[in-house]
Order: sequence, then structure tokens, then C-alpha cells
Amino acid sequence: MKKALAIRAAAVFALLCGCASQPPPVEELKPDAVKAANQRAALELGCVAVTVHVLRQETIEEGQGTGWYDYPHKAAYTLEVSGCQQRRTYSVTCDERPRKNCVAGPVVVPLPPRQLADDLRPGALKAADQRGATELACEAVTSQVVRQETIEETQGTGWYEYPHTAAYRMNASGCGKSTSYLVVCDSRKNNCVTGAFQKKTEGGPPQLADKLAPDAMKTADQRGAVELGCEAVTSEVLRQETIEEAQGTGWYEYPHRAVYSIAVSGCGKSTKYAVACNNRKRSCIAGHTLNTDND
Repeated sequence: MKKALAIRAAAVFALLCGCASQPPPVEELKPDAVKAANQRAALELGCVAVTVHVLRQETIEEGQGTGWYDYPHKAAYTLEVSGCQQRRTYSVTCDERPRKNCVAGPVVVPLPPRQLADDLRPGALKAADQRGATELACEAVTSQVVRQETIEETQGTGWYEYPHTAAYRMNASGCGKSTSYLVVCDSRKNNCVTGAFQKKTEGGPPQLADKLAPDAMKTADQRGAVELGCEAVTSEVLRQETIEEAQGTGWYEYPHRAVYSIAVSGCGKSTKYAVACNNRKRSCIAGHTLNTDND
């Protein structure tokens, strides 16, 4: 009896040693992964002389639900294949059970999360089209979004306040003419307001945006000092625009609004704010820009 138990123990020990001596699946299956990527690339690139580089590899751990440890038998790879002045990146998954098998496919790039500016864009385009049709005296106006930003509100209540404002820079064109607009949409008010950008003239007088820039920077500094936890912050104006108001009364209405993109840094940290100043209200408001297109 003791002899039989000793033989069984020796057999189990030999089995464990044998498993431990095997290379992990990620190494054992790598040649098959390279081969699979090579074959797919040869077809898609129309090129036999290709080279394969492993960018990332990982062993896939199995779910343990039987009470017995299930050793990993799958591996995943990201491989870059190049040849004949072309390049492809593939995601390859391999499984050594029941027999070695690898499947190569394109790398899936996750889409960025949808922002409020994406949802309000149709209304912003419509507002730009309507103002453009009037000012350009052209019914066939088309507008294009050059830049869009979702504005994150200041958080001061203890409850997270979801963004409700988005800003856009639009180019409107039609009948051989074109112009640009700033469009601000508010999901709470369910409306969009357009303003034209005042054109700068070489050697001309300072614009409202120049006059209000110190107040805009001060507002950005104050919010940055709180959010970055740093008193010694510095700010830089990345972009500034004076907003030309719509003229509908017969009397010229002077600009009273300006918008800025301001970078704030300090204590090894940095952030960026969209700042809107209103000369009539003598106030500036700073908000985070959650996303920016073509900035």
C-alpha cells in the first residue's frame, strides 16, 4: 500500500514538474500568431515580402469555476506588419486547445465618448445657416464646424453639475461669399445664439478682447488656483475673439462679448479653460473644455 502511494505521489510530482517546465502560452503561441498575421497581410497588402513586429502580447487567464486550476491556454497579440511600402496593424488571438489555432483581425479603435457638443451640433449648424443666409443674402448657405467645445460648469454645490453649454466656431459659405460665427448652445434653454468674429485690422485700434484679456486671465487664474491646489499659477491666452453682435435695430450695436482659450499651469500641473467675458455685465466665466476639434 505504501509503495503504491509513493508511486502515485511520484507520478503527480512528475506531472507538475512537466507542466512547470512548459513555456507560457504567450511564448509558445507567438510563432503561430506571427504566421497568422503574415498570411493575412500578404493577402491584404498584395505583398509576399512582409516583416512582422510584435507590439504587445499577453496571456489570457481562464475563469476558474470547476474547483480545479485551469492553466491558461490562450494568448492575445498586437502585431504590426509592413511590406511593399504599406503597413497594417492586427489583433491576433491564439488558442492551443484543442489544437493550435490563431485568428488575425484588424485592431479595433474605440470611439471617443459622445459629448454634449455632439448632441447640440445640429442646432448649432441650423443657427449658423439662418444667420448666414441673412447676412450673406443667400438662401443656399452651408455651414461647417471648425471647432467645438463642451463647457464643463464650475462645481460648487457638492453635487456634480452636468454640462449644458457647448460652443462652436462655424464657417458659413454660399453664393461666392463666406463668413465665420461663434455659436453657443444651451441645452437647458434649448436654444443657440450666434455671434460673428470681429475682424482685426493691421495697426487698427485695440479690440474688446484686448481690453478684457486681463479680466479673463484673472478669472482663469482664480479657478486654476483652486482646482490645481496651487497658489502660484500662471496663465497664457491661447486664443481670443471679439464677438460682433447681430445688427437688427438699424443702429450699430458695439461688441460687448469676448471669448478666450486660456492655459493655466502651476505646481507641476496644468489645465485649460474656455473663458467668456461680458463687458455689459462686467463679468467673466471660466469653464473646462471637455473636447476640442481642430484646435
